[in-house]
Amino acid sequence: GLTYDGTNLISSDIVSDFIYVHDGTSSTILSSFAAPGSVPMGLTYDGTNLISCDSGTDRIYVHDGISSTILSSFAAPSTSPRDLAYDGTNLISCDTFSNFIYVHDGISSTILFSFATPSTNPEGLTHDGTNLISCDYNTDLIYIHANA
Repeated sequence: GLTYDGTNLISSDIVSDFIYVHDGTSSTILSSFAAPGSVPMGLTYDGTNLISCDSGTDRIYVHDGISSTILSSFAAPSTSPRDLAYDGTNLISCDTFSNFIYVHDGISSTILFSFATPSTNPEGLTHDGTNLISCDYNTDLIYIHANA
């Protein structure tokens, strides 16, 4: 997983089970901490807190700022969360078991709506301020979802 906090790139690693804060967008690591679960996947940043998802625990975690301290967590909508995005209001998640994209009510487990992904293995999400953008492992394509 990758996200950007406006200054630094933040990445997760499923081999080490760590989350890394990079110096800007470089490979230099400023800090790191253990992920809250065993298979850290997606990351997003809401302007205040890091949000991560884990495919081992099937949970979404809201961190205190960019730290290992967890403010809250909740069950992911399905059993294999892969990535997260934040549109300025709502958390968005994707899942490779259900092949759905879920738009949450704020940053909560409540789902406002969901829709099927264009293919069968959604792996990445981001929001460009207008459109949701996803990518799929099986098709090797990037999809722009207008008005998602």
